[in-house]
Amino acid sequence: MTMQPERGISRELGLGEVVSKTFEVYRRDFAKYFVLFAVVGVIVQVVTTLAQQAFVLPTLPVNPTPQQVSSWFSALFAAFFLLFAVIFIVNIVFSTIAEGSAIKLASEQITKGQVDFGAFIRFAVSRLLSIWALSIIVGIIVFLGLIALVVPGIILAIMFSLALPVLLIENKGVTESMGRSRELVSHRWAKTFGTFLVLGIIVLIASLIFSAITAPLGIIIGPVVNGILSALYQPLFPILMVVYYYSNLARISQPPPGQMPIGPTATFQAGMKLCPTCGTQNISSSTFCTKCGARLN
Repeated sequence: MTMQPERGISRELGLGEVVSKTFEVYRRDFAKYFVLFAVVGVIVQVVTTLAQQAFVLPTLPVNPTPQQVSSWFSALFAAFFLLFAVIFIVNIVFSTIAEGSAIKLASEQITKGQVDFGAFIRFAVSRLLSIWALSIIVGIIVFLGLIALVVPGIILAIMFSLALPVLLIENKGVTESMGRSRELVSHRWAKTFGTFLVLGIIVLIASLIFSAITAPLGIIIGPVVNGILSALYQPLFPILMVVYYYSNLARISQPPPGQMPIGPTATFQAGMKLCPTCGTQNISSSTFCTKCGARLN
């Protein structure tokens, strides 16, 4: 049975519906998501393994002298720094491209039902600097919140959980995306936490199972196989963010009954529909906004 495209999410989804819709979107273009994350996973795992072999952490001799301790500490710091730098760079480049591409891919699936795989990868690459800037800022804010009393960090993580989809789908700036994310999840703090927690548990279980499977395969084959198998669950989080983004967008986009837009944004050409969310003009036959995906009245 061929699954039909959703053509948008017209109402707020419950927690179970969000998770169910995430798997539905994933199944529809499983091959594209899997290939994307499998290639990235293999690259990351292979580079990480090679780096571990190249930058071996030194061991401290038995009953070392102060001079040996000093030399060991210097060598340890240098090897650890190089190892960390290589792993960090390969992850922040390739994993970011995969996540950004998956978000854009899922968005096009939901709003248009059709995708251009190569275009999404190119788009994600073009937005790398913005994605990095957003990730760094949000990461620092959440980290400081966790250090403070843990709970503030969790609240901040929830508040900015949809900042990345906003950045890529609505093409907003970093600070605008953070503010928009806060607006989208407002009055839905517990639901947001529960949604990401449920999927997090699913992903954690899958990760533990695959790690157990690949552990006996050795330091060469194991990482490669693990990189491929991890591609089975890694697309779930970016897809979930997109589904949850459109679910909340549908919730806040509903204008009060009988209320029409007023002011400068209400001026539009005859035969056009004005998006109540972003103000974009759409042709009268459109059901969803071509820019942000909101349902048109």
